[in-house]
Amino acid sequence: MPSLADDRDAIRDLYARYVRSVDTGDVDTFVSLYAADAVFVGGGVGGPDVVGHEALREFAAGLRVGSTHRLSLNHVIDVDGDRAECHSSIVTLAGTTVVSTGRVHDEFRRVDGTWRIARRTFTPDPAPVAR
Repeated sequence: MPSLADDRDAIRDLYARYVRSVDTGDVDTFVSLYAADAVFVGGGVGGPDVVGHEALREFAAGLRVGSTHRLSLNHVIDVDGDRAECHSSIVTLAGTTVVSTGRVHDEFRRVDGTWRIARRTFTPDPAPVAR
């Protein structure tokens, strides 16, 4: 039975693989990090939820590759048996310019001994108000 520290470390590793897969266009890895019936709320930012591996594959294939870096930060991970959740922040950079920020709430499920994203909810931060 993995310890709490082992589970948290595995989830942090999942996040690192996630942002790398998005930034490099590794669609297969991106999809593999989700449970087969996973839901990505806010993935289409204003559009419908992205549900299941095929829709996630299509979503990931449509992302721009090589021009941005995503940073997943401030992970607050709570584990309860074979389920976990995490609240975090995400920052997207284009070169040295911040192009977007937001909050993420992830729900995880252990599938065949490996953590997978079961539900990801992305909430973009509002645009700053000019002063």
